Amino acid sequence: MNVTQLVYARVSAANKDIEPELECFDATTGKSAGFGELKGGLLIDGLSMGWCRRLMREDKGVLTEIGTHIGFQCAVGKNGRVWVDAGDVNKTVIVARAIKETEGKSEEESRTLVRLLVLSE
Repeated sequence: MNVTQLVYARVSAANKDIEPELECFDATTGKSAGFGELKGGLLIDGLSMGWCRRLMREDKGVLTEIGTHIGFQCAVGKNGRVWVDAGDVNKTVIVARAIKETEGKSEEESRTLVRLLVLSE
C-alpha cells in the first residue's frame, strides 16, 4: 500500500506506540465485502462523526434520495470522511455537495436541497 492510496478498511488494532493495523476484509466472512482500495471519485472530509453514523444507518435518508436521481458508489467512514464516485466528475461533485450541505438539515429540507442540486446540473 502506498501513502497516496485511499483505502476503505477497518482499524483492527491501534496503540499510541505502534502503527495502526488495518483489515481490508470482513472478519466474520473472510471476504472483501466492499473493503479495499478506492479508485477515482472524491473524498469528502470534515463531516461530523454523528452525520456519518446517520448516513450509515438510514434506510430512506439522504443517500437514498440522491440515488433516485444519480447513480453512485459511496463508502462512509466513522471518521468523518465519505468517498463518492458517480462515474462522472460533475455528477460526483453534485453527490458530494448534497452529502455535505444536507448535514444538520431535516429530512424534508434535505430532499428539497438534493432536488435543487440535481436540477442545477
